[in-house]
Amino acid sequence: MRNTKPALRHLWLSLFLLLVAGGVILYAWYPAPFLHFAGTEKFSLLLLLAALLMGAPLTWLVYREGKKYLALDITIIILIQLAAFGWAMMMLYRDRPYFMVFTVDRFDILAQPEIDPAAIPDSKFLNKPFRGPILLYANMPPPGPVYQRLLREIVMEGKPDLQYRPAFWSLYAKRQQSVTAKEKSLAVLRRSRPGAAKRIDRFVHGHGGDINTLGFVPAHGQGADFTVVLDRESGAVIGMLNVDPWVD
Repeated sequence: MRNTKPALRHLWLSLFLLLVAGGVILYAWYPAPFLHFAGTEKFSLLLLLAALLMGAPLTWLVYREGKKYLALDITIIILIQLAAFGWAMMMLYRDRPYFMVFTVDRFDILAQPEIDPAAIPDSKFLNKPFRGPILLYANMPPPGPVYQRLLREIVMEGKPDLQYRPAFWSLYAKRQQSVTAKEKSLAVLRRSRPGAAKRIDRFVHGHGGDINTLGFVPAHGQGADFTVVLDRESGAVIGMLNVDPWVD
C-alpha cells in the first residue's frame, strides 16, 4: 500500500527520537535505581511513549497521494507529537532527582521544585553532576533556641522538615565521616533480604569483594525506597541497590 512507506518512515524517525530521549532519561536524569516513576513521572513517561508512537498510525490513516491538504495534515500530526513530547520531557526534567540529602539516618531524594531557590544560601548546593543528584547533608542543630524553633515550626506550624531547609545543608563530602555512626553492615541487609542475596553479592564482588567493608543506609523518595551502600570507614557513597533497606 502506498501509505505504508510514509508511515514506516515516520515510525523509524519516532523510534530514533524515542531512543535518544530514553538514553537521556535513563542515563542522565533517572539513572538506576532512581527509575521508580510515580505520579507526574509515570504520566509523563506514558505521554512520551504515546506522543512518539502515535504518529506513524496517524500518518498511515491520512496519507493519500494527491490528497488535498496532505502536507497540512502531516504537519499537524508532527506538531501534536512534538508538543506532547516536549511537555513530557519538560516534566521529566523538572521532576528528576536533583538533591540527595542525608537527614538524621537516611537519604531523602528531592526534585528541584521542592526547594525554594531563594532559601539556598550557596550556589555550590546547585552544582548537580551530569548524572544523578548532588549529595548533601542536613545538619541537625544542637539543643538550644535554634533546635527548639525548628522543632516548633515542624511540629506545631507545619513548616518544611529539616531536609527541605538549605540553611542547614552542607556538602555530603564534608560530613560523610559522621554518617558511619548511622550505617549498618551490608551483611545485615543480605541476611534480612535472602531474595536479594545474589544481587548484593554481585555488587560486593564489583566493589572489592569484602562485604565487611561496606555498610548501608536507607534512601527514600520519588515513590520508592532503595539502599545506599557506603564505605564503612569513610562514609563515602559507593553505590546504590534497588533493595528494600528497612530492616530491624
